[in-house]
Amino acid sequence: MAEQNVQNGGAAEKVAPVSLITVTECHPRLSIKAPNGEGAIKFYVAVLGAVELERETDLKRKADQERPYIYSAKLKLGSFTFLVTESDSLVDSGEGEVDGGFKQGFNLLLTVVDVDAAVSKAVQAGAAAVGEIKTGGAFFGDEQRWAQIKDPFGICWFFVTPLEKKAAVPEAPVTV
Repeated sequence: MAEQNVQNGGAAEKVAPVSLITVTECHPRLSIKAPNGEGAIKFYVAVLGAVELERETDLKRKADQERPYIYSAKLKLGSFTFLVTESDSLVDSGEGEVDGGFKQGFNLLLTVVDVDAAVSKAVQAGAAAVGEIKTGGAFFGDEQRWAQIKDPFGICWFFVTPLEKKAAVPEAPVTV
């Protein structure tokens, strides 16, 4: 076993035990270079039998662009769901850091109970936080807190916590 560890990059490092992150859902997210997201979704539906469950788009896309940008489309394959996202800032697969975009391919999105705790635990275990914890934004809407980490193996993970929706306060009737 020690010989195998050396072949795979050196001696095994000891990782300090941390408490587990409570995950409630896992959605693999396929990042597709814009404007190919629509074609990818059609392919997954036609070829794999996926069913599109929901879609979030940017309706404020520039006038010279013919269709809305796909922030996130949720598809279902059997009992499995995954997300398709478009990005203008994708770079082709390869080694090295990505400046301002995602690598072509996928990253994993985990819905967690507490984003702050999940990031803290991941960083304690050797991951690197990518940016700050945010509320809302392009991919996640205003109703979610989210953060991105890169694990020690180069995989990008998003932790997302839905915010509790505030009940609408009924307006008092206006009498004239």
